[in-house]
Amino acid sequence: MIIEESGLHFRFREDSFVKKYDDSNFYRNYVNQLPEAKGVDFISMEDGRLVLTEIKNCKGHEADNNWRIFPDNKKVTTSKTSVNTTGRESLDIEVSKKIALTIGGLIGAYTKSAGSSSAEELTKYAEVLVSPAAKAGNKQILVILFLEGDFGCETRRKTTIMMELQRSIKKKLSWLNCLVSVVDSATYQNKIFSVE
Repeated sequence: MIIEESGLHFRFREDSFVKKYDDSNFYRNYVNQLPEAKGVDFISMEDGRLVLTEIKNCKGHEADNNWRIFPDNKKVTTSKTSVNTTGRESLDIEVSKKIALTIGGLIGAYTKSAGSSSAEELTKYAEVLVSPAAKAGNKQILVILFLEGDFGCETRRKTTIMMELQRSIKKKLSWLNCLVSVVDSATYQNKIFSVE
């Protein structure tokens, strides 16, 4: 199965459970009724874990997105960019909010699954959140930010940038028992999907 997002192709095993969450009927018809609703690009299952993946392909637009790679909006007003940054957030904040609202949306789907086919198709993902393994403290949720773009420079390598974002997202999601990974096509190890 191949899912296209932001000009990249993500190949999953044919037997994978994967869904473009922000394109799902439940998200569009229910969750999106909430003002400023957000959701991750896709959700999948891997070895009984829920994987929440957000894609940011900034290739060719690094200058306009440079402010977004500094955690906690540190450069939102000082970076030179042709993009209006009003109301926008650094990647760590945006991704953390998308995760929180996706979790909320999946729990909402779980509660509405008896009366809604669009909710029912998300139930298998939501069940991970309320599983005995999750209650026992196992890390049943994996958060992935897939960040494409040549952001590295002499003073900051891209791996350093990704680690800083990863630490900041992990801190913002400390309320959730999860693993957080910020990767790109050069560092991702093709465990859940491959990128073309």
